[in-house]
Amino acid sequence: MTARAAQRTPARVLFWLVLLAGAYWIPRGLQSNADSHLALSYALVEHHTARIDPYAGRLLDKAVYCGPRTSMPTCTHYYSDKAPGVSLWVAAVYAVLRPILPESMTPTGVNADRFLLRWLLTLLCVSVPCAIFAATLWGFYRRFAEAETALLPAIGYAFGSMAFPFSILLFSHALTAALLFWAFMLLYRTQQPPDPEPPTAPPSRIPVVVAGVLAGYAIGCEYPTVIIAFLLGLYVLWPHGSQRIPVGRAALYTVGILAGLAPAIVYNMAVFSAPFAGGYTHLTDPYYARGMARGILGVGLPQWDAVWGTTFNPYRGVFILSPWLLLAVPGLRAMVQRGLAREAWLCGAISVAYFVFQAGYAFWDGGASVGPRQFLPALPFLTFPVLFAIANPRLRRVCRYLIAFSVVQLLLVVATNPLYGDPHYVANVRIPFVNQTLHDIASGHLQNNWGMVFSLPSFFSLLPLAGCLWLAARRLRSSFET
Repeated sequence: MTARAAQRTPARVLFWLVLLAGAYWIPRGLQSNADSHLALSYALVEHHTARIDPYAGRLLDKAVYCGPRTSMPTCTHYYSDKAPGVSLWVAAVYAVLRPILPESMTPTGVNADRFLLRWLLTLLCVSVPCAIFAATLWGFYRRFAEAETALLPAIGYAFGSMAFPFSILLFSHALTAALLFWAFMLLYRTQQPPDPEPPTAPPSRIPVVVAGVLAGYAIGCEYPTVIIAFLLGLYVLWPHGSQRIPVGRAALYTVGILAGLAPAIVYNMAVFSAPFAGGYTHLTDPYYARGMARGILGVGLPQWDAVWGTTFNPYRGVFILSPWLLLAVPGLRAMVQRGLAREAWLCGAISVAYFVFQAGYAFWDGGASVGPRQFLPALPFLTFPVLFAIANPRLRRVCRYLIAFSVVQLLLVVATNPLYGDPHYVANVRIPFVNQTLHDIASGHLQNNWGMVFSLPSFFSLLPLAGCLWLAARRLRSSFET
């Protein structure tokens, strides 16, 4: 293996591992959030309408709306209650695939009955982008650390955090996180101090516009990420030293934001006659409708139960799932010492601001969720500082053990059920890893997977996946020894 090929090996291995993790599991049954996204995608392609009436029968997550002058009791038309970004992306992919799909895979009536179609669209629209993101994440980290050190937080994010289960489900959060951090990567490359020598050509403005488009589309997937997009805009405006404030660059970023957000605005105006969050104001479930009526679209002041619940409570605590993320605290200080004060402030501000939003949201626990999924779009910005903390050999050793713990925990979760039960509908899930995951392991209940398709029973169905993990580990070891 040449030195150049060895340098690219971790990125390739990460890509294929994340893709395999997305492809290996074939979830069956209803998934309220994912099926609501899919219902809109199917309706757009199959019926050329945003109404999801043919698919609404068993859906829990849906909105009812027939116009501003129609009362709800007489309304019979349903829409997805989700932000439309992911559904529009899935609809585009489905429209391309539709002519070549067998009729047995096309949706009829209840869309969850076509679980193979859901698996395929999830793979292409979520798992593939997440696999690309994992590879590019390592490549970006490689700018600041040795290859093996850069691999630790990349693996931690991909397999040792709540990003793992949401990379195999058709939820919007993992895709949104990738879009936002890709935007940051582009902005970072264009935000470096100018070369003291006269440049041979003017710097390209295209990356700034593309970063804006990515951030704008992320808002169309998850409306609260306007917080992160705004903070990225402040990062664009932050001048280097005595330079002038780059108003022109900020204007280009804003143009990109508007372009990326345009599909969601057009959809909401066409369906709900409002530019944002139309579906969330017309929910059919009374429990969630009451929550969304609180504060501003369900967001009020942070609550102590949410603060504790999203941090160290076994119920949804992000630091219970991924204790290695605690190293972000010394990591922020290390970033400042490395001359990355602007990036440290950005990562800290995004993590804190989005945590405050998460703790003030009526449904901070995410319902059916592994970890506080509403925080997932900000998670890469909490992961990045860990890279600088583990420059310390002692912290790097600690990080290895903590990431190993998180990866094993998340592998068990995904192997059984990638979603913890929603306490609104399921009892006794206060410590879901014990009440649900370990209970399923003890009873031999595993999630549907390709090993089972080839008649491998119970835990034997995981052997192909284990073999791939072993080969990947060998490949990575050989690349670092080269």
